Amino acid sequence: MLKDAVEAERAERDQDADCACIDAAMVLSERDISALEEQQLDPDEMCKQWSAIRDRTILAIRDLVHNVVERASEAKATEEWMIRELSRGEKDARVMREFSAALKEVPTRGLVDYLRYLIKVGDRERIESVRMVFAERADRQAYDITFGKMLAQFALAEYGELGERLGRICRLAEKVDAKVANLFCAYSITNRSRALMPPPLAPLGAPTYDVIDHRHALSSSDFGRVN
Repeated sequence: MLKDAVEAERAERDQDADCACIDAAMVLSERDISALEEQQLDPDEMCKQWSAIRDRTILAIRDLVHNVVERASEAKATEEWMIRELSRGEKDARVMREFSAALKEVPTRGLVDYLRYLIKVGDRERIESVRMVFAERADRQAYDITFGKMLAQFALAEYGELGERLGRICRLAEKVDAKVANLFCAYSITNRSRALMPPPLAPLGAPTYDVIDHRHALSSSDFGRVN
């Protein structure tokens, strides 16, 4: 977890630097792939050459990606701490009790709408009531991501500069993940719409992090820590 604004500023600066290096490596990969397309190689040779570019690039950036994901994980942990701290603040127990009782009849989707409005007006007591009622809903899984993001945005905004830095650290990690996935998963080998994807890499053994979107074909496991 990042303890204060000083640590967050340092982490943000390091995140910027690592992301810039990753971007540079991505540009070189795109240039090499474009050069391959101009050589009119047969499909097997094209696949072999493209796989080599992919493997070389991943090996070059995997430590950087690991660091980017680690910082995002720390930022996310700090964000969760912020939410807990906001929940512990002084509140009017009567207001919370009465509002929570009224929310019992509100469908779960309606709780998301309530939260959106209460965040706009900054009503912490009722925000906490909505959070508590939402946590008890059996069907909350369908709304967990949206609800969680809204709470996180509220917490980050409440903490000012620290919150801004944490949010940016996470966004940079998401951008890196998207850039790598787009480069290596959206490649078409010919102009005749014939796709030829190289064989998948063997996992390199890195831990999995929730901060990054693992719906992409290349997950963080492709960027294992070098021993």
